[in-house]
Amino acid sequence: MYHNVLKEFMGYNNKYFVLFVSILFAVAVMHGQDDDGPDFRENRIMYTKYTISDFFGEDTKWAWELDVVYRRQSELNSSDFWDRPLRLSIRPWIAYQYSKLTRISFNPIGHFNSTPRFSFEDALDGDYEREVRSTLQINNYAFAGRFNFTHRLRFESRWRGIDRPEGPNHNWRVRYRMRVRIPLNTDYFYTNNTLYTSTYSEMHVEFGPNYGDNYFSQNRNFVGVGYRFWDWTRLELGYIFQLNSTGNHDFEMSHGPMFYLFMDILSRNKRKYNYSY
Repeated sequence: MYHNVLKEFMGYNNKYFVLFVSILFAVAVMHGQDDDGPDFRENRIMYTKYTISDFFGEDTKWAWELDVVYRRQSELNSSDFWDRPLRLSIRPWIAYQYSKLTRISFNPIGHFNSTPRFSFEDALDGDYEREVRSTLQINNYAFAGRFNFTHRLRFESRWRGIDRPEGPNHNWRVRYRMRVRIPLNTDYFYTNNTLYTSTYSEMHVEFGPNYGDNYFSQNRNFVGVGYRFWDWTRLELGYIFQLNSTGNHDFEMSHGPMFYLFMDILSRNKRKYNYSY
């Protein structure tokens, strides 16, 4: 019974789901703005992400994953995006390959060490914030000719400020990302020595008993190019533009270069699933 329900969910027409998430996002933004209008500030960032994964064996659908994120940022009113640290995070995952194009992953505990973004002067005296996070993730792929589409849905439980004497703040976050990758020199994204373009847009909505009504959290947009080599390893380099909503309904516009290193599947199961992030 549950297998059929999940199968129907995965096979449901994606356009209705995208429409639902877009409406939810628009409502969150309108509800979270002040009558006087938001204030916009800017800072430069540098994002890097390193991901590795593999199956536990050649005859199983269970897999492990690990990702490490390292980010830097500019000082206030500066364009040097490598000047100050922004975030370091480490997340181990357990995953199940539900079908050739669908994977369900769970990160029981991820550790995040972050500094405030320096787009506002009141952030200059801020301290590092340590956070632990649990995440359920669903990745679903679709192909249309040479186009490779990815729908990623994340449900996050966040405990922020775990070192605070009064205890951490807890809230929930839902994230939806739509990504398109297009091979340039081959007809198939999983062919070795493939050069491709990669673009995505991701929406974040947060809520919780102590979170307030500023539900819109972030919108991330990325455009870049990638190269696949050794069959299972890819590099991507591009530019990210991120809109962050603050607690007082103002906005930070963070943008800068982004670098990815993906080691998709090391084992022979790649021949079965051709799965990558």
